[in-house]
Amino acid sequence: MRYIKFFITLSFLITFLILSAQPQSLDSLVQEALRNNPQVKAFKYQREASEYRANASSSLPAPTLGVEFSQIPTSSANILNDAISNNLSISQMFMIGGKLSAMSEVERRRGFVIDQNKASYDVQLRARIKMNYYQLWLLDRQIEVQRRTLTLLDNLVEAMQPHVVTNRMRQADLLSIQAEAASERAQLSEKISRRTGLISVLNSFMGRNDITTPITTDSLLPAIGLKNSESILAEQIRSKNPNLVAMDRMKEMNEAMIVSVQKELIPDLMVQAMVMRMPNGMILTSGSRSMYAIQQSMAGMPMQKTDWMYSIMASITLPFMPWSVERSTAKAEEMRSTNLGINAERDAMQREMIASLRSSMIKYATNDSLVKQYESEILPLVKQSAEAQTIAYQNGQVPITTVLDSRRMELMKQDDYYMVQTERQMALVEIEMMVGAPLNND
Repeated sequence: MRYIKFFITLSFLITFLILSAQPQSLDSLVQEALRNNPQVKAFKYQREASEYRANASSSLPAPTLGVEFSQIPTSSANILNDAISNNLSISQMFMIGGKLSAMSEVERRRGFVIDQNKASYDVQLRARIKMNYYQLWLLDRQIEVQRRTLTLLDNLVEAMQPHVVTNRMRQADLLSIQAEAASERAQLSEKISRRTGLISVLNSFMGRNDITTPITTDSLLPAIGLKNSESILAEQIRSKNPNLVAMDRMKEMNEAMIVSVQKELIPDLMVQAMVMRMPNGMILTSGSRSMYAIQQSMAGMPMQKTDWMYSIMASITLPFMPWSVERSTAKAEEMRSTNLGINAERDAMQREMIASLRSSMIKYATNDSLVKQYESEILPLVKQSAEAQTIAYQNGQVPITTVLDSRRMELMKQDDYYMVQTERQMALVEIEMMVGAPLNND
């Protein structure tokens, strides 16, 4: 029994610590996600890789070193002295005409595209966290309302039970209230389960290893208003939206690729230098000289003086030949066609975003007006109606079902009020996604 009491006390202590935890602001959750989200880190590594790739593209191809022992008689195993010549060569390919810098520029432009892809993901990540946070906030407020309602119903049941025993109140009224309390408990359990799922999603977005880490929301939503006009926001979409800017960067990368493939029509230069050692001297006649040297070696006579020679060779490629030129020209035309496609896609996306902007602004204005109406009229009237029905029941003027209906209506309107607040914030998040930056940073 002592251990049972200890565990009960410990569970109550843990529950108290969780409930009394300080709420973590929405901005701090967003900043944590932008630091620790695995996909954000992946973009950073991709950007580093693009820098290394740009540096590698500006380097010359590796030189080639060759060793050759030429024309060794099949009857001899002395490849050093019985060969006609020992050749040591080194060759290097030079890509002239700015080819290397052009290829490096393509990779740098590719890095800019990665930067904009990361910016686009940051916007989406910020929006996902805010939307899930607002849903969590809505659940927390609904849970608070249902807990207050449960407390009220439980107190009412406790107060009615003695009157039912003494037949001063009907048993059916007590059962109706108990059934309503059971229904509220079931709904409360369902909301708590949904809350657990949202916390797991938020923790995964923030890159936390423990996705069950508790998250407590503020009692009030962040005070963010819509200050700019539709025309200003539309202009910000055209100039700042990360998806649209990413398309511009892709076009710039394709333009750099066009320059690079056009430079491929410039010939490449290969230079080769060779040093030749002729252990049997200069060969004047083919075959007879080598046989004479072998006979001298077999007779123990001194061999001819070793001669040294060198040679230098230069060669160029001919990429502009009719059967090769299309490798470059067709690639350039491909990039030009790709850019035309990007232009059309960008224009369509921009039009869709501006149309969605108007829809989101109307949604924000509508919900903002509803919030003010709920605060000034609807909630006070519903509360007064519920209190009046309770007094009427106490005076025997209405049945208990009327009181329950009025309390149910009060709860529903309170839920609607929190829902409208959440929808207003969701509209702001949609506008932020299109603009590409938080509205409170304008």
